[in-house]
Amino acid sequence: MKKTIVAALAASTLATGAQAQEVQLQAASCFPQGTFFSQRFEKMIEEVNEKGEGLVSINYVGGAPAIGSQLTVVQKVAQGIYDLNSCTGSYYQNVVPEADAWKLLEKTPAEIRENGGWDYMNEIHNEKNLEVLSRHHYGTKFHLFLAEDSAIDSPDLSGLHLRTAPTYTNFFKSLGATTQDTNVQQIFTLMENGTVKGYGWPVLGHQPGWETVTKYRVDPGFYDVDLMIMANKRVWDGLPEEVQTLIEDAALALEEDAVANDAALNEQVAAKQVENGFEVIEFTGEEREQWLNAARNAGWEGVNNIAPETGPKLREYFAND
Repeated sequence: MKKTIVAALAASTLATGAQAQEVQLQAASCFPQGTFFSQRFEKMIEEVNEKGEGLVSINYVGGAPAIGSQLTVVQKVAQGIYDLNSCTGSYYQNVVPEADAWKLLEKTPAEIRENGGWDYMNEIHNEKNLEVLSRHHYGTKFHLFLAEDSAIDSPDLSGLHLRTAPTYTNFFKSLGATTQDTNVQQIFTLMENGTVKGYGWPVLGHQPGWETVTKYRVDPGFYDVDLMIMANKRVWDGLPEEVQTLIEDAALALEEDAVANDAALNEQVAAKQVENGFEVIEFTGEEREQWLNAARNAGWEGVNNIAPETGPKLREYFAND
């Protein structure tokens, strides 16, 4: 009888110890839960929870704007309110001004890991208590989408009022547009009631209803969609090595998949848009160069204005100059 009691107590103690050792983490996205630009991060969380059962558990609290402004999510990671996050650089310039340079990457993530650019950018993030783990979108360009009554025939956006995000506000303004910065969920309403005549977005991740208020897509695309997976650095440094490895492997697998497949996926969806009634306004020759150069110049000018010491160095690592 005594042996049975002792054995039961020992088993109980071991179980309690195992439960105490399981790492509990909080995660959030800068995009709405369940939408295209949150889905890969959400899939990673599910994978880590499944493979790391008993070792680590990630509680996903959802995405902006349901959890607050997209501009505050990374702030909360740096502050320790959340431990893991997926976000685009333009949404956390208020924490890391240099993050806006992620969209200007002209080399692959593997290439900047090799040339020192990744480490340099990560050191900048480390100063703000952030650790960058991976980039889970690569090869996806932004486009300008326009309403039926707002076709253009040159890289001149004068007279157009456009919905923007910080990603491309400077670019659109440099070509004469006026802009209005709103969250993703307001795009349909603003287009439907005519408040704006267009919006910037990739071909991927369109939300239901946008096709009813959109007629034109302007080609070529510009910049590169950047979605980064980050952790609170102090929390990350304190994780057991096996937990770090589990999360990092899952995050890097997303990056490798994006590099291998996103460009082809974009081509498929772009063709499907045309089949579904979108018309393409395509700039060629000198107008193409004017459009792309305006985007590139506005992008780096913006980075250098807010980060004059580090911006030029990032360009050396990121650009194909």
